[in-house]
Amino acid sequence: DIEGDATSGEALFSACAGCHGADGTGGIDIGGTPSANLTLRVPAHTDAEVSGIISGGFGTAMPAQYSDAQDVADVIAYLRLTFP
Repeated sequence: DIEGDATSGEALFSACAGCHGADGTGGIDIGGTPSANLTLRVPAHTDAEVSGIISGGFGTAMPAQYSDAQDVADVIAYLRLTFP
C-alpha cells in the first residue's frame, strides 16, 4: 500500500478546486451537470472507490485525473483529512 501525504495532496487538489470549490461543496455547472459535493461524497466512499473515481473519471462530467498512484494516494489523504 502507498501512504498518502496530505500536504502534497492539498497542492494537487488546487487543480480540482476549480470544479469542486476550495471548500469541496461543489455545485459548479459542468456542461449541465453540477460538480460533486465532496463533503458528502468523500465520507460515503472507500479509498478504493475514491481512487477509481479520481484515476478513472466519473461519466462525462469528470475526466480521469492523476494516473500516478502516489498522486492519487496524496489527494485521498488530503480529502480524508479535509472532508472526513
